[in-house]
Amino acid sequence: MAEIHTPYASLKKLLSLLNGFVAMSGIILVGLGIGGKCGGASLTSVLGLSSAYLLHVGNLCLVMGCVTVLLSCAGWYGVTKESRGMLLFCILSMVIVLIVEVTAATVVLLFFPIVRDVVLEHTFVTLRNNYRGYNEPDDYSTQWNLVMEKRLSKYFFSSL
Repeated sequence: MAEIHTPYASLKKLLSLLNGFVAMSGIILVGLGIGGKCGGASLTSVLGLSSAYLLHVGNLCLVMGCVTVLLSCAGWYGVTKESRGMLLFCILSMVIVLIVEVTAATVVLLFFPIVRDVVLEHTFVTLRNNYRGYNEPDDYSTQWNLVMEKRLSKYFFSSL
């Protein structure tokens, strides 16, 4: 038997699709968080302990991704069971998460030039203190030389 096409059925499908997109964005955030946590060791070894606060961004991505996936599952459950309370909870929670994300992005963009200058200055000081030379066997010099060789080869081959 054919399914009845009513505006209510279309709304259910639309909400299910929206919750699917929200779940995918949460999974992407979780992936970014895991990548930030796994790649943080090499970042800290090159830039020094001053960059350890950048690892908190990985934690934030993990938490926000998990919350987003859970809220999308709650929204999907509310759609399938036609629970108004669950849908209201899901929508209000998503609005709160959206407000937090917009506020965080605004703060980051507002203070980005200041933070960039401070981080660059601290990175240059750390580089001056720890870099020993091109052929030195220590980890810091070896990793910095690797980074610079990659950048130099990329610049050299792109200009040809």
